[in-house]
Amino acid sequence: MRAPLAGLVLLAVGCSDQSFVTVQKGGDGEGPGIEVSPKLLNFGVVSRGEEAAVQSFVVTSVGATNLTVDGLQIDGEAAGSFSVLSDTIPTVLPPGAEVTVDVAFVPLGANDQIATLSVFSDDPDQAIEQVELFGGGAVPELQISPDPLDFGASYVGCPKTMPVELSNVGTDTLEISNIAWSGDPEISMGATASMPVSLEPGEALTVDFAFNPSSNVSAEGLLQVDSNEPLGSRTATQVGLGRFAGDFEELWEIPADPPTDILFAVDQSCSMDDDTARLASNFSTFISLLGGYSTDWQVIVANGDDGCNQGGVLAPTVASYNTTFSREVGQNGGSYTEALLSVAANAIEKSAAGYCNYGFVREDAALHIILVSDEPEQSAWLSGQTWDVLVGRIQAAKGDAGRVKISAIAGDYPSGCASADPGTGYYEAVTSTGGEFLSICSDWASAVNLERLASASITQTSFTLERTPLVSSIEVRLNGVVVSGWVYDAATNTITMPDGTRPEEGDVVQITYGGVASCD
Repeated sequence: MRAPLAGLVLLAVGCSDQSFVTVQKGGDGEGPGIEVSPKLLNFGVVSRGEEAAVQSFVVTSVGATNLTVDGLQIDGEAAGSFSVLSDTIPTVLPPGAEVTVDVAFVPLGANDQIATLSVFSDDPDQAIEQVELFGGGAVPELQISPDPLDFGASYVGCPKTMPVELSNVGTDTLEISNIAWSGDPEISMGATASMPVSLEPGEALTVDFAFNPSSNVSAEGLLQVDSNEPLGSRTATQVGLGRFAGDFEELWEIPADPPTDILFAVDQSCSMDDDTARLASNFSTFISLLGGYSTDWQVIVANGDDGCNQGGVLAPTVASYNTTFSREVGQNGGSYTEALLSVAANAIEKSAAGYCNYGFVREDAALHIILVSDEPEQSAWLSGQTWDVLVGRIQAAKGDAGRVKISAIAGDYPSGCASADPGTGYYEAVTSTGGEFLSICSDWASAVNLERLASASITQTSFTLERTPLVSSIEVRLNGVVVSGWVYDAATNTITMPDGTRPEEGDVVQITYGGVASCD
């Protein structure tokens, strides 16, 4: 233990004709005066469990009139280790009277404990006298570092982890009995060692904290550590600021006469002959109904395994497109004739430059795939790919999942119907893309049902975002009115309008959200 440095006492003296004159207190000896002695109390070293060390100093009235001693105050970093035991102050002391003040030392920290005790009086020359307090603590002492733990500003979606160190900076064994944390949910404390934990002088324990903001938020937490150090319990704070990578707004205006690209793929099994003929004979009705929504349409028929169309890209300007469709819809079936999602995926991928369907898929057009079968979708067995993988291929080839719809004319889901097995696989693909599912056992070629297919060919109900959003921050508006019940698909980064909400020509869809950052 270091010994305290002795205080230097500077005596104020005056010099006149080589003789010394003492400076008098109390207004040249006419008023109150104070003297405090000693000016330093050294309590020595006190260990844990020992009784308090007590030292005293004396306040003396040395003036010509009564001295009023108003009060005492202990200041300094270690002020809590010292306390005044006497209750004799405030008091009034006649000239020559004195009062003894007892001070106790119980170290609340280790090593040097230093504070200053101020004595307040009405001495006009020295209203404040000070006594230096010094003691040594032979005790355990906990230090929590850093305090506060400041995560700074962190982007939403980019969690940050930082350590807090619990150190024994004392001179005796520190026993940590409990570590507890409370605060905002964006901050969390990692696992801690089983309690109690013993730390010898100089040893430390690390506790990890994580900050994972979910919004623009200011978060704070409080760590409490209970131990056998004199204070018993210490606390430390943890703070962090959450920030979005940016606030974004995206707008879609539903155009007049919107372009649409429509692909038909039909199961060529013998049991499908009557449905194939019905589709062929009702194609002109379908096109007529489609014309109520758009005159900018394209159609291909892709029934073969490779997805290549054989009749060319049909459009309003193509002569005899009804005849071509009727011919192509009933031929070119291959091994995948009951795995139409495989056929469709191949067809869309072959719409790129240099392939057989080039020119069919247009960047600014909706893509509607209509599949017709009385069997379940069997790609999982035939091509080894499940419906969701194939839908993902189609969306990737299109480049905008929000503009892709898959519709199906197939057996009732989940039980099937009199002439068809359930359209398993097709049903899930339709549901995931917001298309139309028509029972092949019903009057599916009625004007009402064909109208549903025509509307699905141009109606956009899903919208692909340019950036990854924080889902809780998303707000969807249709013509300025907030829409609830929308669904976000993280796999495609799309938002789908709720059932019954279909933006129409001239409508504006507005989506605002906070962006999730790309973390380093």
